[in-house]
Amino acid sequence: MTESVRVRLDRRTRILRRGGTVRILGGDPVTLVTPSASAAALLDTSGEVDTSTPAGVALARALTDRGMAHPKVGAAPTARPARALDSVVVVVPVRDDADGVTDLVRAVQQERKRGMGLVVVDDGSATPLTTARIDPTPTGTSPVVIRNDSSLGPAAARNAGTAAAVARGAQVVVYLDADVRPEPGWLDPLLDHLDDPHLAAVAPRIVAAEPGRFWVRGFETARSALDMGAEPALVRPRTRVPYVPSAALAVRPDRLPAPPPGGGAGPFDERLHVAEDVDLCWRVVAAGGRIRFEPAAHVAHRHRTTLGPLLARRAYYGRGAAPLAERHGPAVAPAVASPVSLAVALGVWSATPLGAGVAAVATGRAWWRTRAVTGDGRAAARLIARGAGSYVRQLPEALLRPYWPVTAALVLVTAPSGVRWVRALRRRLLVAAVADGVWHWWSVREPGRLPVDEPLGHVVLRRLDDAAYGVGVWRSAWAAGSTGALRPELRR
Repeated sequence: MTESVRVRLDRRTRILRRGGTVRILGGDPVTLVTPSASAAALLDTSGEVDTSTPAGVALARALTDRGMAHPKVGAAPTARPARALDSVVVVVPVRDDADGVTDLVRAVQQERKRGMGLVVVDDGSATPLTTARIDPTPTGTSPVVIRNDSSLGPAAARNAGTAAAVARGAQVVVYLDADVRPEPGWLDPLLDHLDDPHLAAVAPRIVAAEPGRFWVRGFETARSALDMGAEPALVRPRTRVPYVPSAALAVRPDRLPAPPPGGGAGPFDERLHVAEDVDLCWRVVAAGGRIRFEPAAHVAHRHRTTLGPLLARRAYYGRGAAPLAERHGPAVAPAVASPVSLAVALGVWSATPLGAGVAAVATGRAWWRTRAVTGDGRAAARLIARGAGSYVRQLPEALLRPYWPVTAALVLVTAPSGVRWVRALRRRLLVAAVADGVWHWWSVREPGRLPVDEPLGHVVLRRLDDAAYGVGVWRSAWAAGSTGALRPELRR
């Protein structure tokens, strides 16, 4: 964090004032910070932190490191001269998509004029790529093309590109897949973040190259697996943004940890052909590094627009669950439960007076304890309401995404039975399936952006998407001979 960077509180962060004491509540997971009186005075009424003094820089660092605030980056073009990009190199791993690379090369012409380098790693394409093929109208520095005679996977391709970029003097490496197109103004906000000596990587928001409103195109526009949302975030496991995809990712190579033994020479573990980006993010965090997600920078992606390829890709992503569980243990747990969360979720979904009473008691006790810590009943109520909502949503999400084969088997086995509780169970599962899909549809609305698709198609695709991902998770568990990717984590 530098004195030239302003910091703004996350919209979920609350300033609690009681008497002469100021406390700051927020972050993911939620944290309570009590700054000194002099530090608290550095918070202005708009929710920004004055970083013009060392004390302000220290407060900004404390808040951003906890996800309670985020740097404001990307000054207007007229506010400063354009950066020289001689120390920045883009690495593009590709296999059998020469047209995509050509379009990407054209899309970064302005950055290449400013000195940005380009390394393309041809990972065993049927027709070898050449510089003349991917850069028919040379602008700026000439691309470097590295050829693998057979496909070694995206992790190995990125590692090879990273080594070539560092050999050219790169201090910043930007990974871009061949099917993305950076939008104007995409790079400077990322470089502003990487000026922070504590930051290892930063990712832009990945949006739809061809947005739509209906069926698959609308679903991918609203909630692509690559789109981490509209709000900035500190990237950490089990938070709102637990990882960022390497389809578009800027890194400082000297701040990245090496993979475990046997993982190759470079930041990515070459034994992983899926979820290698998730693994890298979690290893960075485990090593004490920091990663940020910056939605002010946009990179457009050619989303899949037909049902078959969409579901096949989701199943493919699910196959990364077992390797991640082997490396990162409970960080990949499909559900996290505690006695309080189970009591609230089961109480609400039971839809019985007894269940409602149990949920109310559990929520009340949680509010009482939270109020004792925060000293603010209203803030405690907001926290508990947010937590209770996540508990209630987590149960159907778990039953309908990673555990759906068990859920389906239970429904089929009990289908012939006319027992009252069996009928009630099926009704609740149906309600949960629809309610979860509607919530998913409602939550993606963004003012000023393209309206999301119609709710019916979105709900159907949500269920198909979850089913495909669940198939991938179970396949990975079967192949690994381990249930690690399916085990929930139970907390006290």
